[in-house]
Amino acid sequence: MPRPAPRFAAALLSTAILATFATSAQAQSGEDRFVLRLSAFNPDADLRFSGDGSVTDGSDSATFDFDQKFKSGRELRPRGSAGFRISDRQAIVGNYYDYRRDETWNYGGTVLDSGTIIPGGEPIEIPGARIDGRIAFNLASLNYEYAVVQTENFEWGLGLGVTWAELEIRADGESVGTDLLDPQSDSVNWKRDGFSPGLHTRLTWKPAERWSVGLEAQYLDTRWGDFLDERGHFERGGLIVEYMVSERVGIHAGYDWFRLKLSDDYRGTARAPDGMDAGPFPYGGKVTGDLNVHGPMAGVTFRF
Repeated sequence: MPRPAPRFAAALLSTAILATFATSAQAQSGEDRFVLRLSAFNPDADLRFSGDGSVTDGSDSATFDFDQKFKSGRELRPRGSAGFRISDRQAIVGNYYDYRRDETWNYGGTVLDSGTIIPGGEPIEIPGARIDGRIAFNLASLNYEYAVVQTENFEWGLGLGVTWAELEIRADGESVGTDLLDPQSDSVNWKRDGFSPGLHTRLTWKPAERWSVGLEAQYLDTRWGDFLDERGHFERGGLIVEYMVSERVGIHAGYDWFRLKLSDDYRGTARAPDGMDAGPFPYGGKVTGDLNVHGPMAGVTFRF
């Protein structure tokens, strides 16, 4: 059976398009009915994993934490946005991102003190690793917006809408050996996609003829829709400066930023190396992943 969220998104889009044409006579005189911006987005990204946990032997326990950050280089990606004006104060606003990056990250390893739960135990070396991976993040949003404040040169709109997102992480990792552990390798392919309702706001200021400055922001919680099972939220902010070269064609430049933060609980059981009479050691904790993408953008604007 089809999921209700995609049906809702399709219905919202169809209604928005029909309403746009059906109410064209209500548009403010001289206002553009349709705005399309095609941009080149040149972001870099930070991927951070942090968390804490505890491990026990049934009577004593030890706590640990970790915080590792991986940085990705820049790569040009497509970016698009569109706006349909329904009436003086009503509009439908859409945004699209396509971010992906292949990267190699190196983890230096760490040392865990095992003396708390293994009397006289030596520190345990957590080996370093090399990770060859890909991060891909697609995002499309459609929002209904109502102008709460509107003057000749300034407009502030608030809105509700629906966002579709797809997140994919692929990784091939290989660790170095230690005195207790042999070198190991593993591959991970994780992918999620889904829909979620979200909040939207936008400020538009026209300081002079042909010039405009815009600020836009979005927010959603992953528990609102069916995008992810993990707890988390998505935030986005953007600044754009636009100059109309002619009545219908202009150029724009700006800066865009978005962040996806997810948290989840984990648990498992570790066993002592062969020859050591100890364990097993149940462990558990919380891990948080934080994807932060930001960078400049520039492109062409079409108004009709």
